[in-house]
Amino acid sequence: MFALFDQLGVSLGKVLHGEQGFEYLGPVVAGDTITVTSLIKDIHDKRGGALEFLETESTAVNQHGDTVARLRGVIVVRN
Repeated sequence: MFALFDQLGVSLGKVLHGEQGFEYLGPVVAGDTITVTSLIKDIHDKRGGALEFLETESTAVNQHGDTVARLRGVIVVRN
């Protein structure tokens, strides 16, 4: 996530953690290899652009191709 902020030119001092959620779909055990794929689901602003909201969604898949978790997050950037 930090690399994304660098690419967008966002100072970490302006970043706030807004929300986070997890949905567990299967067990993860020692020895598993988990691959997480993330995407930006939405970007919108409020208060005339003073606050920007970055909504992310991630999927965690084990080495067998089974989805074991889904993660949601909201990052708030103060402008």
